[in-house]
Amino acid sequence: MNKPNPIVLSIEIFIFFSMLACSKPPSEEEIVNVSIAPDDYPTLSFQDFTVQGMTALETREDNLMSMDLRIKFSDNLIAVMDETKSDKLHLFDGKGNYLRAIAQVGEGPGTIQSLRDFEFGEAEEVMVLSPFKDKAKVYKVSKDGDLSELFELDYGANSFARLKEGSFLFQGSYNLPFVSHRVIQTDAEGNIQHRFLKNDYENKMLPMTERNFFPSDQGVLMLEIFNPNLYLHQGDSLKQVLNADFGTYNLPSNFWEVDLMDSFGKINEDGFATFKAAFQQGSLMVIDIVVQKGRTVSKYILFKKGKEIYKLKADRDDDMLFYYPIGINSDEQVLFLTYRSILAKHAQKFPDTFSVDGLPEEDFDYPVLLKVKLNEDL
Repeated sequence: MNKPNPIVLSIEIFIFFSMLACSKPPSEEEIVNVSIAPDDYPTLSFQDFTVQGMTALETREDNLMSMDLRIKFSDNLIAVMDETKSDKLHLFDGKGNYLRAIAQVGEGPGTIQSLRDFEFGEAEEVMVLSPFKDKAKVYKVSKDGDLSELFELDYGANSFARLKEGSFLFQGSYNLPFVSHRVIQTDAEGNIQHRFLKNDYENKMLPMTERNFFPSDQGVLMLEIFNPNLYLHQGDSLKQVLNADFGTYNLPSNFWEVDLMDSFGKINEDGFATFKAAFQQGSLMVIDIVVQKGRTVSKYILFKKGKEIYKLKADRDDDMLFYYPIGINSDEQVLFLTYRSILAKHAQKFPDTFSVDGLPEEDFDYPVLLKVKLNEDL
């Protein structure tokens, strides 16, 4: 049975540590502080979760994917980009039936130069971000795969988010002189309306491919790798809402004062932590934190439920079931990505907790999206 390789945390991403450059900094009372210290929060186990639903993504020989997937949802569609390739989007209906590949990277007609990020529009068309050199283009792709250019942006964006009113947020990282501010807000035609987080980092920056924007029913969450601060965009403002203390995995104070390659080699040897994702819906927030030390990768997934915070410690291996959180739906179910083979192993070991009923074994292993609820007695 063919099975994809697990996610590998890229070590080619360098982000400078900075404080929020905003017109009205938040007060300390408005910022949530979290940590990954061993005894700070109660530790969750499999028994603290209930799987309430599963969606299998139909997999064929022409759409095999890894575990390193960027997945976004509309009311009726699921779009998936394999971040190990970033050469096309795979489009599924809401039940997981495969529809087609769209937004393919290439040089011929109907293709795009690069694919870095994507967002659903109001009519379930897909907006895609295609950066090139110090600029970027935004395209609109229909459900049938028809491609049209929306606008070209004079900004080196690597990720973006579509706001409810049709405007956009773009993240450009620390690439001076091309990026004067790490985040910009544009109107629906790509005209810059607001700039956030002034970029004063002057050293050479390598390309990055991280996802920066994540859904919240209060706005849009924004994070940066190697930055312990989490931000929320609301209206026309971007403010810090959370700070993480990574303890022994914090960056050393002189990290950005020495050669980047040398400093990263040292920090990788000693170990470091960084945000991978963050989602918020109603009273529930999920914060995905990756810890890497040498070749060892693990996670602390924090669940903030009201004022209470719980922790799930997860080591990266082929049998890790709750390792890839991908969102929270309107019912406050946490969505996790796994594969049928992984779920089958857990169903055999914990038959009272997990099941593969309705998930037949196929020629190819396939992704399964789990809808998981935290138990009420926590």
